[in-house]
Amino acid sequence: MREVLLDGSSLTPKALAAVANGAMVSVEPASLVRMAESAHWFDKHGDSEVLSKKWSWLVGQTAPSDAQAQVRTFVLGHCAGVGKPLSKPLVRAMMAARANVLATGRTGVRPEVLRALVAMINADVTPIIPGKGSAGAAGSSALAHLTRVLCRWGGEALRDGVRVPSSEAMEGLPEVNLSPKEALSLVNGSTLTAAMAGLAVCRLHKLLLSAESAAALTFEVVRADLGCLDAHSLEARLHPGPQQVAGRMRALLDGSELVGHGRRPDPFSVRCTPQVLGAAWDALRHAEEVVGYELNAAVDNPVVVPGFAITEAGNFHGAAVSSVLEQVKVAAVQVASIAERRVFRLTYGQLSGLPSFLTPDTGLNSGLMLAQYTAASLVSECKVLSHPAAVDSLPTVQHREDHVSMGPVAGRSALRILEAVADVIAIELLCAAQGLDFHLQGRAVNAEGVLVDVPPMQPGAGARTVYAKVREQVSFAAQDRVLYPDLEVMGQAVRRGAFTSDSSW
Repeated sequence: MREVLLDGSSLTPKALAAVANGAMVSVEPASLVRMAESAHWFDKHGDSEVLSKKWSWLVGQTAPSDAQAQVRTFVLGHCAGVGKPLSKPLVRAMMAARANVLATGRTGVRPEVLRALVAMINADVTPIIPGKGSAGAAGSSALAHLTRVLCRWGGEALRDGVRVPSSEAMEGLPEVNLSPKEALSLVNGSTLTAAMAGLAVCRLHKLLLSAESAAALTFEVVRADLGCLDAHSLEARLHPGPQQVAGRMRALLDGSELVGHGRRPDPFSVRCTPQVLGAAWDALRHAEEVVGYELNAAVDNPVVVPGFAITEAGNFHGAAVSSVLEQVKVAAVQVASIAERRVFRLTYGQLSGLPSFLTPDTGLNSGLMLAQYTAASLVSECKVLSHPAAVDSLPTVQHREDHVSMGPVAGRSALRILEAVADVIAIELLCAAQGLDFHLQGRAVNAEGVLVDVPPMQPGAGARTVYAKVREQVSFAAQDRVLYPDLEVMGQAVRRGAFTSDSSW
């Protein structure tokens, strides 16, 4: 996706991720017309003292009489973030998301402001924004740091990857003098949360497809009973997600000599794979719907409705998005947790029927024992991060903002969880490919624990393709070696979607 069109109504998480990864943006001309009408309407019917009145309402003090002094003081006073800067992709996503809010034409902001913001994105100017401090409601610290750079009031930004002062970063780009309402609209709302959620749902989509591939490869290695993928059984449960997962996994396993029907039922980590991954897909679908609403919503206050009214409401509050971010977290942790249990079974010789830790010389070699260690550690960390931030509101601003969503905290932990989940899936793929090598070579462990020759067996064509993709990244480990490079390359392959069945993700 080389260019994303912003029109205030059709921005998707997938398009947002494209901007995050470097795509250019443009604006639908009709959106600029709506914005001009909205700004004119506010000038004619709105309150020119909107910022000073909010100042008084929030802190009980009179704002500076000069409008530009009000704007500058208001923006700079909100630049209170701390910590490691947000990543460049996340800042670009936030910029695009806020630009699309303005493109709705319901904020009273002039087209010139949107053009300036779009010019920043297309010139590869990315403000340096501290990663912590926003609470997911009015007065976002992250948006204030962005606005500071837009207005050349200090701060720093990356331009073409080089960190420079904002005045240098903004050279040659449009200059804007913000009205009080425009300053309020740029700083207001839960757009950081929306950007985090947009990236999170895209990453979870890719990870779920990879998780299905990893699970199918494990099914081959443990010679799973296919009853758990039976279409009629899953139809009886009604939930769409498990039915769709099972259908894709049946396709991956089609033609396999290893899996079969009528065998002893497998443990839950194998047998319930469609239910767990399917529940994650169903949660993801709901999250994508909510994030889609948010990305195309008038996340501002007051909101301008041309020809009708100017309304004061709570459209800046991030409750809707922070709630689905918590669902994303829980779904992702479930995926990682069940994957780690399958890794445990793969590396435990008494359960797999293969050499312990998937190495020919167990005892002399540790094999993939430490890969399972790492997966267990990552899952434990994910469980800690899955604590729901969205229920943990703390009042701010002298109890005026007495309930906030904490959406950025939920988003930050969700993105961290998804990073860990990618590595857990990578570990399952690595272990399952190592286990499948024994079946391909015709090697198994007998009742006495001795590695013996057996007839070679072939996986399904789809699973064989997944296996081949693993072997493009790493080779069979006949002897112990440093696992870090293998885990690193596999994790990055999972993140870029090398094991997904849908190349568009």
